[in-house]
Amino acid sequence: MAKILVLDGHSAAALPVTRSAGLAGHWVAVGANRGAFAAAKLSRYCSTTLDYPVSTSEPQAFVQSILEFVRANQIDLVVPLTDWTLGPLSLERERFSGFCMLAMPTHSAIEFASDKFRTIELAQEIGFGVPKTRLVRSLADVSGFKEFGFPVVVKDRFSVRWIQQNAVFGSVAYAYSPEDLQKKVADRLEKAGDVLVQEFVSGQGIGFSCFVASDKTFLPFQWLRVREVDPRGAASSARKSIPLDEALVSHSQQLITRMGFEGIAMVEYKRTSDGRLVLMEINGRPWGSIGLPFAAGIDYPRYLIEWCLEGKLPPEKIAYREEILCRRAVSELTHLSNIRAGRPPNWPASYPKFWPTLLRMSLPWRPGMCYDDLWISDLRPGIAALRNWFQVRVKGSS
Repeated sequence: MAKILVLDGHSAAALPVTRSAGLAGHWVAVGANRGAFAAAKLSRYCSTTLDYPVSTSEPQAFVQSILEFVRANQIDLVVPLTDWTLGPLSLERERFSGFCMLAMPTHSAIEFASDKFRTIELAQEIGFGVPKTRLVRSLADVSGFKEFGFPVVVKDRFSVRWIQQNAVFGSVAYAYSPEDLQKKVADRLEKAGDVLVQEFVSGQGIGFSCFVASDKTFLPFQWLRVREVDPRGAASSARKSIPLDEALVSHSQQLITRMGFEGIAMVEYKRTSDGRLVLMEINGRPWGSIGLPFAAGIDYPRYLIEWCLEGKLPPEKIAYREEILCRRAVSELTHLSNIRAGRPPNWPASYPKFWPTLLRMSLPWRPGMCYDDLWISDLRPGIAALRNWFQVRVKGSS
């Protein structure tokens, strides 16, 4: 039995990772931002908790808090789950040497995977479809976007970047005219220094994940996004396992291994109406929907822990269960709340209607359906998350 510290307990990935580690027989502690609601802390598989300084506002204090907890509790492995904690820990990884392992790839691999522009460039080299993309460093670059058509996507190059110890959070916005584009680009240039402008791509969300070690890939898995928290583009609230597409597998494996990445990662695509697969982005860390492969038969967190602590490689491939639908209850409620507000003005793609969606979502269970957050054997986190969801909205409306 090892002693595991799971960070980002307030994130969607934390509860599945905590449960996986606990079911494998490990002692698990869950850390989260001070003052944040963290469902994973309430899991029966969580033995103790840590409230740490917010990594994006106090990165040095955050790292020191983790290091002190590691020393005091003889932690064997720290598992960060978001870019907000990966960055500060990676920069200070030498301070943990001799005390514990950190479940993360090299710093250069982290930087590569988090850089959306470098990812797009690499995908183009491999020959995979990508959105038309330009890196904009000044307002003078905001010209010639007629070929993209409107709306265009204004997206930060990184989900978070540190400028003089201050975190600058990434954002995604849509510009519907040249004037709107100028305004949105100017805002991001002021805050982040550069920004990506991409053509708008509509289609079904497709996810691929795998485990990578020594330039080899293991445990390929694929899924289809059924619903997204925000239908304009966000994390999925429901998704289902589907058969592997060998072309997608091949390109994804090349993309991840050529980054020098090791560990578990997911790649996000859009399948357009004419059948093309277009790369959206890579997550070089545990992702929010990691509960689906777990439910379908691939326990990524357990294999990651075994590899980090023992050097043990996972099976090359597992015949996972297809058509498993995995939902996150609080995200499903947010999806309903978003579509209840109606289709956004000028939105160019299809948009779900409230009543048909509510009807489809109203069946709480059927064979092959499961939940990220609601487990009969570990109900407390999911119930608390639902209660918190309603409390936040009641408070916000008062």
